[in-house]
Amino acid sequence: MAKSKKTIIDLKNMNLSYEERNYKIKLQSFKTSSMTLDVQIYEKNQFLKNNTIVFAHLPKKLKAKLNPLF
Repeated sequence: MAKSKKTIIDLKNMNLSYEERNYKIKLQSFKTSSMTLDVQIYEKNQFLKNNTIVFAHLPKKLKAKLNPLF
């Protein structure tokens, strides 16, 4: 039987985040089919917006943590 791939991986419980240009970016979910991430963007601990970014724009440390998941 073939291994089925998840198309969306929930990352909320992992509490993964990083800093970029005075913004804190928290990872929410990862879509393996399109290699994109849904994120929440904060400035000074105040929520600004939800956004989608591509996997390639993540820092190397976060990519290393996400690679075993898919």
